[in-house]
Amino acid sequence: MHPLPTLRVPHAGRGSQRGIAALEFSLTLVMLLMFICGVLGFGALFWMQQQLASAATDGARAAVFARFNGQADVPSAACAAAMSAFSSGSAVGCEVSSAPCGWAGAEGSQADCATVAMTYDTQSWPLLTTLQGLITSVPGMGTNWIPSRLRSQAIVQISQGTP
Repeated sequence: MHPLPTLRVPHAGRGSQRGIAALEFSLTLVMLLMFICGVLGFGALFWMQQQLASAATDGARAAVFARFNGQADVPSAACAAAMSAFSSGSAVGCEVSSAPCGWAGAEGSQADCATVAMTYDTQSWPLLTTLQGLITSVPGMGTNWIPSRLRSQAIVQISQGTP
């Protein structure tokens, strides 16, 4: 008796599957790169916000020292201390204002406070500008993901009546 011939069944759709792995890889790679850019961009925002908060604190501390050491120009001493954390060409701004505190000092006397405000324009950072461009290129994503300005301030009591 003769053995029956084996029938080969052609793989259905094998020709239509050609290159699908490359397509899936490219789509996955694009999503991975966008995720990495997002993590780096938002990490940079949080880092810069921490730098601004630290600089505002240093400026407020310097305002107290300048006031109690009898320096005439407390705002410039506060901004000089706050800006020492940044390079001279950075887009960071410093502003110091004095006003009565929102609370009463010792024995009910009026206390004076200094507010050190640090600002940073995020449009001057190329990484964040690139990230904003990537976000707006995705359909359905808005443009308000990255703030245009970061701000941090520190308020300190610099006097209580006469020093």
